Amino acid sequence: MRKLRLLVVGHLPPPYFGPSVTYSALMHSAFPERFEVAFIDQTVIKKVGELERLHPRKLLLLARMVCQMFGRLIRRRYDYLFLSVSCNRNAFLKEWLLIRVAGLFGVPAVLYAHANGFLDFYKKSSPGMQRRIEKTVRNSAGAIVMGEGQRFNFDQWLPADRIFVVASGIEAPPLPQRSAPAGGPFTGLFLGNLIREKGVFVLLEAAARVVKAYPDARFIFAGDWPLPSDRIEAEQKIREWGIDKNVSFAGVVWGERKWQLLVDADALVFPSYYYMEVHPLVVVEAMWAGLPVISTKWAAIPEMVKDGVNGLLATPRDAGDLAEKILRIIRDSSLREGMRQANRRRFDEFFTQDRYGERIIRVFETLALADGKRCVAGGTTLKSGK
Repeated sequence: MRKLRLLVVGHLPPPYFGPSVTYSALMHSAFPERFEVAFIDQTVIKKVGELERLHPRKLLLLARMVCQMFGRLIRRRYDYLFLSVSCNRNAFLKEWLLIRVAGLFGVPAVLYAHANGFLDFYKKSSPGMQRRIEKTVRNSAGAIVMGEGQRFNFDQWLPADRIFVVASGIEAPPLPQRSAPAGGPFTGLFLGNLIREKGVFVLLEAAARVVKAYPDARFIFAGDWPLPSDRIEAEQKIREWGIDKNVSFAGVVWGERKWQLLVDADALVFPSYYYMEVHPLVVVEAMWAGLPVISTKWAAIPEMVKDGVNGLLATPRDAGDLAEKILRIIRDSSLREGMRQANRRRFDEFFTQDRYGERIIRVFETLALADGKRCVAGGTTLKSGK
């Protein structure tokens, strides 16, 4: 009796963005030990800003991936192809091609949706693309989404028991010592791409309100500005509201510098209403760092942050409500400490790479049983009653 065989096509860092971080965590969990896993890295970009842009280098890398897949599939019979599915035309066509190659060898796909918007992508596509999308999903063995509220992206094509909700996890590095003095001014940290829909301008307006009550409060924005015009507007707003001394921009941060910012902050403030947002990993990173999280009632964030327990949730796009949530955190030190402890417990119980790996393992064990595959996973023989 052999192990379940999985051909995994995913991203590995660099660059560091949601899919690459989660695939890295998955491949360092028990997942590749439980099954017989072959991994093909489909990373075709050098930085996040290259996403959704067509480039000749990407076509060459795609050709290499196809050759790698053929080589793997010729040598070994796999039970499932496991790969991300995108919400834009060019990326989806790449994934569709890889799925078709696996299909030539009778290997069904399990689709992994890392972002919201797949159903809208389908609705906005041409009739020919819609047929391709519909056939791809209907012929898949199942789909994985990152929040309960994201099932709708696939439920018109797949039965409910073929759509799995799997919250991501991360690799937890050793944390640096806090360098900021205890009892110092409040520091709120925003970490992520500095785009309007992530709540950057909402937070700037909220910061101006907070500073009126706490003139020493500090707000650090760490991330890249995809649109230079947004940066110019933000700098104008900062001068207009007189919060030049309270706001700083740290640029793009990774590794030790990122974790130092998280450890030194008093709260993560992430007021996203980004259309593609589902399960922001920055919230998970803040949990590992033991930070209270101030975010929004948006996408899967309420599944991660329990309002009043390990963070506070504001109304999206509402700077006044966000300011009130920040002020509540500033004024109540016992609340902050309780949320710190709650987030560390929440992370250890649910968001480690091992917990994440266990959730993905259960998905494939469930599918194997339903599909009548006779194989072994982790010492357990998988059989169906068929």
